[in-house]
Amino acid sequence: MTRIEGSVVIHAPVQKVFAFAADWRKWPDWFEGVSNFRPTTDVIRGNGARYAYRARLIGIPAAVETEIHDFVENAGWTGVATKGVPHKTQWVFETQGDDTRFTYILEYELPVPLIGALLNSLLIEREWRRIINKSLRNLKTRFPSERNSDSSTENKEGA
Repeated sequence: MTRIEGSVVIHAPVQKVFAFAADWRKWPDWFEGVSNFRPTTDVIRGNGARYAYRARLIGIPAAVETEIHDFVENAGWTGVATKGVPHKTQWVFETQGDDTRFTYILEYELPVPLIGALLNSLLIEREWRRIINKSLRNLKTRFPSERNSDSSTENKEGA
């Protein structure tokens, strides 16, 4: 399983950043490579909410559905794939003084034996890192501030 982690410090209170980032209707505005979000359950926010959407990676579109787990207001949640490529995401929001550190963690496994590992190392992982970093920068721009103009996006590889 591949794990990719990226973080950004946003110069805005965690409540404001969380309210914006937790609104599924705004995800296509800042998260790269995704579109056509729609809820697939009566629950549209919090635990049990499910969203179907289109994801595009290296030019290939895919239908995906994710269910929200472990939702804690102003702290984060976990998204677990129910359709499409097996994956899990964590959205973590932390207060840092007057700022918010947002960390996005993606764990996935390509369901293609042998070739999947090669594709991942040559193309997929690099593309996901690019998408995550660009998405974090996009989110940061939604909170205009002189202090948000600095470069504070980081990307880490986990175990």
